[in-house]
Amino acid sequence: MDKKKFTSISLQEEMQRSYLEYAMSVIVGRALPDARDGLKPVQRRILFAMYELGLTPDRPFRKCARVVGDVLGKYHPHGDQAVYDALVRLVQNFSTKYPTLDGHGNFGSVDNDPPAAMRYTETRLAPIAHEGFLKEIGSETVNFSNNFDGSQKEPDVLPAQLPFLLLNGSSGIAVGMATNIPPHNLGEVIDGLIALVENKDISIKKLSNIIKGPDFPTGGELIFNQTIEELYETGKGSIPIRGVINKEEINFGKGKHKKNALIITELPFQISKAGWIEKLAELVNSNKINGISDIRDESDRDGMRIVVELKKDSNTELVISNLYKKTTLQTNFGAIFLALIKGKPVQLNLKQYLDYFLEFREETIRKRTHYFLKNTLEKLEILEGLSKATKDIRKVIDIIENSENSSEAKSMLIHNFCLSEKQANSVLDMPLKRLTNLEKNQIDDDINNLQKKKDYFQKLLNERKLLLKLLIEELLILKKKYNIKRKTKILKNIDQNEELENINNQILEDFINKKTKLYIDNRLYLRKMIFNNYKKSFEDVNQFIDNKNIQKFICSIDKNIKIFGITFTGKVFHIDWESKINNDYKLDNKILGNIDPNEIINFHSIKKGIKNYLCILNSDGRFKKVLFDDDMIKSNRSFAISKLKNNIKIIDSFISDEEKNLIILTSIGRIFKFNLSNKFFMPTTKQSQGLMIARLLPTEKIVSCCPYQNGENIYLVSKQGKIFCINSNEIYYANEYSLGYLNEITKLKNDYFLKVLPSNNYLDIETNKNKSARLKFDKLNFKSKRTNFLIDFLKLEKGEYLENCFRLESYLD
Repeated sequence: MDKKKFTSISLQEEMQRSYLEYAMSVIVGRALPDARDGLKPVQRRILFAMYELGLTPDRPFRKCARVVGDVLGKYHPHGDQAVYDALVRLVQNFSTKYPTLDGHGNFGSVDNDPPAAMRYTETRLAPIAHEGFLKEIGSETVNFSNNFDGSQKEPDVLPAQLPFLLLNGSSGIAVGMATNIPPHNLGEVIDGLIALVENKDISIKKLSNIIKGPDFPTGGELIFNQTIEELYETGKGSIPIRGVINKEEINFGKGKHKKNALIITELPFQISKAGWIEKLAELVNSNKINGISDIRDESDRDGMRIVVELKKDSNTELVISNLYKKTTLQTNFGAIFLALIKGKPVQLNLKQYLDYFLEFREETIRKRTHYFLKNTLEKLEILEGLSKATKDIRKVIDIIENSENSSEAKSMLIHNFCLSEKQANSVLDMPLKRLTNLEKNQIDDDINNLQKKKDYFQKLLNERKLLLKLLIEELLILKKKYNIKRKTKILKNIDQNEELENINNQILEDFINKKTKLYIDNRLYLRKMIFNNYKKSFEDVNQFIDNKNIQKFICSIDKNIKIFGITFTGKVFHIDWESKINNDYKLDNKILGNIDPNEIINFHSIKKGIKNYLCILNSDGRFKKVLFDDDMIKSNRSFAISKLKNNIKIIDSFISDEEKNLIILTSIGRIFKFNLSNKFFMPTTKQSQGLMIARLLPTEKIVSCCPYQNGENIYLVSKQGKIFCINSNEIYYANEYSLGYLNEITKLKNDYFLKVLPSNNYLDIETNKNKSARLKFDKLNFKSKRTNFLIDFLKLEKGEYLENCFRLESYLD
């Protein structure tokens, strides 16, 4: 083939040009609405094709297949399903705020059911579309262009009398951009337009006081906040919307218990009812939402009714909070006011759009008035010619009789009566009944009326104030005809965080009233336990149970407590249990952040408003007492409580006041006893190293410490399960005897000590064979009242030993 027939092009330039053409085709010809009539091309073509077919509101319905065929054949050379889908949305009253088409048949449902095929459904223009879009199309108000093959003419835009872009909203995804405009209330929008006409400098804030917010066809509730004002100021924003929940008590009949239930009567815009129910059922079955016993759909032709039955002891406010939080019953509508202006996509704020629509409407009225004036002048011209002829009808008759043909008669009439060509034709075409006196008088009356009309139209074109007054009057007429009550309720002064906090406070009160306990187990799960189960767990003591999680921390739920943990590296971290009180969850890296769960040694709770000391014992024998001040209590961030050097670790910690005593236990059973008062241990800062109070032998390690009251029994627990009981009065103070206390009877062989605790504490233990138990030593029988160890309870198997043990206080209040 001859190379001269080929032209070299740059691939990069060709790709850029082709992609740009494709993008503009999608933007202008498919995805984005025109700011003037608020319609996309396919919607405009559907309405115009139906207008041409004569499918007005007073005419019978016609098959949708006929409409789709006309649209495809004349104006829109795309797939028939795409056209039918667009037509269906114009009919659906749950998708479109003011449906522009009336439908007859199955056009789908809010459950996402598909519509029937186009051969079964029927449609015609709705009154609001016929009047609001097409009433003025024959008055030369808009320009027409050739269709795809030049065989037909189609309007570039429809002469919309209302800002349908704002009334019905629009959504579309183009190339590199998208639009999502929420629907609004007709009455509010018209009031806003009138306010803008009357005061061109009105602020967006005042306009947003008139147009209060979106009004969705499915109703729901709109939480009014700063984002709505931002949306109207910038043309972009996210609007929180949610469904409507009513509380109801269901009576199942005589002899049956009543049940509390939540009735959902409205869902957020574009949320499928069936899909929402299915998702809720999944969340209930997976225990992500608790307190629901049954879900059923009782919706009918009168409206939506989803019944969510509640369990007997469930917290209603908590269930409502979970429905809003974990399902799409509350969602954000991401709005962006993007539309075509003169063929270019522009993001508009509220005032800019209303200004642009008013400019278009004013121009449309002017074009319509020009058309009416032109018709009036034409009629006036003809009637004036008839009036001249009827006044001297004998002469007219003579001229016509003496003329050889109509052309000669016309020229003679023009010459003798000073008529125009049109007037001469009308005289020649004049019927004989015009010669009656009644008709002559009627011609004069018509001339007077037309003269008045002509003066009015000319005045309308010359005086803009009069034209704007007419514009307002027409808007008010449309408002009276088509305005409907706002469906979406606006909730003002609603702080969602405050609302959630109030619900949490109420739930917290319920837990406090029910004496619910909070505990953390050895797998680091934070859980709740009702009081009866908790009480029972402290009754079933001193017996082994297989495969049971043991508890390393327990406290009563109280508004004034703060729970925190401490690691062996010296970090103290806060546990935000209040905001997540509704759920059990694991303290993993996601919750703890930079805290390694494997480093945690203890959890503590303190009551706010009471002087609390955090006592810490290091592996090198140093001890420090730090006042837990207000700054530490208020802080939700982790902080270092001790400065550790040379691989030193924190061994144990506890909360105490200065009234108590301190016991320290080493691995070989050496005991150090101290008075905790400020006289002996002054509180130190977080940065201090602490006081050296126990000097260790070469192979000896510090294993545990605890506070106690004078006279209490002290229990020592070894790895092999030996338990020793010593009265605290027998132990002398290490202030006087720096080597501490060591009893010959507590000597261990091939074993070492793990834990020390006073008699008012419990011990949760777990063995390496996955057995667990809760021990209460004062209920056990030791060999004698003197110091000895227990040998008849912890019968460990060969190779079995205590793997974990945690000291617990009892909260049996």
